[in-house]
Amino acid sequence: MSTPISDIQEVAYLSDLFVRSPPAYSPVEARLFALALSSLTHESQQLTFQFAFNDVIPGDNADGKQYAKLLVAIKRLMQATKDKTLRQEKGCSQYLLLFSTLSLKPDTEVVTGKFNPDLKEYLLDLSSKYTTPQLEALLMRR
Repeated sequence: MSTPISDIQEVAYLSDLFVRSPPAYSPVEARLFALALSSLTHESQQLTFQFAFNDVIPGDNADGKQYAKLLVAIKRLMQATKDKTLRQEKGCSQYLLLFSTLSLKPDTEVVTGKFNPDLKEYLLDLSSKYTTPQLEALLMRR
């Protein structure tokens, strides 16, 4: 079965924009991003999400290891990503933030955040085309 050209273009866009090569997302980063994206629907007015630490990393946070791993992932996900898909004037670059906010609440063991509203249309379309495991696998490719 061949993949329609629109899906190929979306995978290429996703690879260029979201998957930093090298390196690709870590398993924790990929899972966090995929879970956040899967919480969006086409009816979503806001691009906000919330889920438990153990949705990303199974287990409990009694020893603080979940929090520490999530903090590393969040710091990396909050870095600007170079948009390689737009034609730029010579010497110009464009960087995008995937998220407006990402936060960890250790007392409630909850991750909250909001995607960059400038990416709303693309993210809503993307969230309907990939399952969480498919997106995780794509984001971790090297």
